[in-house]
Amino acid sequence: MSERRGFDEILRSRDFVVTFELVPGRSTRTRHYRHIIRFAEEVASKGLFDALSITDNAGGHPALAPEALGRELRRMGHHPIIHFSCKDKNRNMIESDLLALDREGLHTLLVLTGDYPRYGYRGRAKPVFDLDSVSLLRMVSEMRRGFRLSPEVPGGGVELPPIPFFPGCVVNPFKWSEAETLLQYWKLVRKVRAGARFVITQVGFCVRKFQELLFFLREEGLRIPVLAGILVLDIRLARILHRGVVPGITISTELLREVEKESQDPDRGREAALDRAAKLMAICRGLGFQGVHICGAPLDVEAAHELLERSREYLPRWQEFLPQFRDHPRGAFFLYEEDRETGLNRPRRMPLTPKTRRGILYPFMELAHRVFFSSRSPLFPYLRRWADKLAHSALEKYFLHLEYALKKVLFDCQECGDCVLPQMAYLCPQSQCAKFLLNGPCGGSRDGWCEVYPGKRRCVYVRIYERLKPEKRPYYLRDLELPPRDWALFRTSSWLNFYQGKTPRSTEPPEG
Repeated sequence: MSERRGFDEILRSRDFVVTFELVPGRSTRTRHYRHIIRFAEEVASKGLFDALSITDNAGGHPALAPEALGRELRRMGHHPIIHFSCKDKNRNMIESDLLALDREGLHTLLVLTGDYPRYGYRGRAKPVFDLDSVSLLRMVSEMRRGFRLSPEVPGGGVELPPIPFFPGCVVNPFKWSEAETLLQYWKLVRKVRAGARFVITQVGFCVRKFQELLFFLREEGLRIPVLAGILVLDIRLARILHRGVVPGITISTELLREVEKESQDPDRGREAALDRAAKLMAICRGLGFQGVHICGAPLDVEAAHELLERSREYLPRWQEFLPQFRDHPRGAFFLYEEDRETGLNRPRRMPLTPKTRRGILYPFMELAHRVFFSSRSPLFPYLRRWADKLAHSALEKYFLHLEYALKKVLFDCQECGDCVLPQMAYLCPQSQCAKFLLNGPCGGSRDGWCEVYPGKRRCVYVRIYERLKPEKRPYYLRDLELPPRDWALFRTSSWLNFYQGKTPRSTEPPEG
């Protein structure tokens, strides 16, 4: 049985699924790796978990490639879930890695953007992010159906056999502002449409946010298995998360103080950490999640067994524990009204904040775009003929310098030649997003700040949302899906490319 059928069948046939996350280190020649192997062997013999997942350079640090460990887990009888990120590979290397995973029979993927690269050999590694999670899911979906190679490529004009990948995606519901919350959920809609077959959430300790995600999916009519991320929170992790070192995960000072107090116990808080995780597992099952994804837990079979048994014991009383999981900042945004009796949500939308003040640049740029760069403009036929004459003439290079000098000043242009400014409220994601993302933000922003430049650069998608809100247009981001950048157009004129029909992406401004 293939990995795809295995995990797919598990999700369809079982009431509640439990997966466990493994984080390999930088070498197979260490005690940590041997510990992972022993743990996996014991788990396989006892049948504790439905699947084991393997991270892909978690935290942006180099580590053992997940397929190496996945190969060993598969031999033990596990259903490995391979974390597959966009951060370190261009699209050609991504395709090669996917073909290698197919050869190894590793078909269950957790597709994600990935953490920004940090420490590497002799300095920080170059961030790649040639694809984002939406375009990567779209690529995997096409491979599931069978790639048709372009006649222009070597060996092209043929259709490759379908590959039975079973891709999932991630979502971070633990966002505390209106813009970040809606942007996360809208991106999830695009991920599901692009081919995600299951969802795993980021970890957190706010039950209203867990339930909020389920309400949103139901409201959107998206029937897809969702696993709640459950963190076994010890004092070491609590201090790291409170400092904001791990993108996308936050805990309050109150929760940190609670864990610090627990760490004074003779077992250094082990019992309390397992108990907290077991209660949250029971709550998530009670809320209607199809499973949980356990993170940060010790590689201890006895502790794992205790965690699972205790969560089953707590299940009939899950509502009693709700008051213990309200970890969110003061003034946090919630998409649905609070049910004061239960501390959960009512399925009724909260009103959004008043529209922000309309800026000057956006309406001006939109007007200029509609006049000069819209196929609906009366000037379009004349400008197209003019562009055809200018292209490949002696004046083309001077026109190119003029275009990019102007756009560099206005937008910090990166000379893509395939411009998406009109879709992005005239904010360039190639210069304003550290990960160059085209289909919505990553899950790492915090309080509206970019995960890579906290306190220095605001998330470009939050800024896009704020620009579009006075125009009553932010909801168009929910359905927008842009193809990846075409590097064949790099350092060519995006204006001439538009008129000559070389840009595959629509350049029409969004409608209200």
